[in-house]
Amino acid sequence: MRFTEFAPDMMIDRYVITLKNLIGRAAAKKVPSKMNWIALNKILKSNDASLVADYETFKSVYDQSPAIQGLVKNFDARGIDLNVPGAPDADEAPQDGTDSQAAVDKTAAAAAPQQLAQQTS
Repeated sequence: MRFTEFAPDMMIDRYVITLKNLIGRAAAKKVPSKMNWIALNKILKSNDASLVADYETFKSVYDQSPAIQGLVKNFDARGIDLNVPGAPDADEAPQDGTDSQAAVDKTAAAAAPQQLAQQTS
């Protein structure tokens, strides 16, 4: 039995809409969107998409739905990686050559003089 025989098209449409919303949010921030199956299940449940998100079920939907194939960059047993236009790959280093800890250190160093001045006042 194929997945579409026991999952109405409306449920697949809700799946597509949910994925498009996630992609839109990530694209606005220009960040990659990668999540595990538990997180995707919570999001789907909050959007009344009663499809279960696990590797096997998602693979069935993915194989039969060109709409979903265009939204997903990759998926595996750990989760899903959405195709976010304009976002760097999740595994790439930032383009300015700094990693996340260096960015935090830089921000903290810039804020430190102001914090010290406020404490001594």
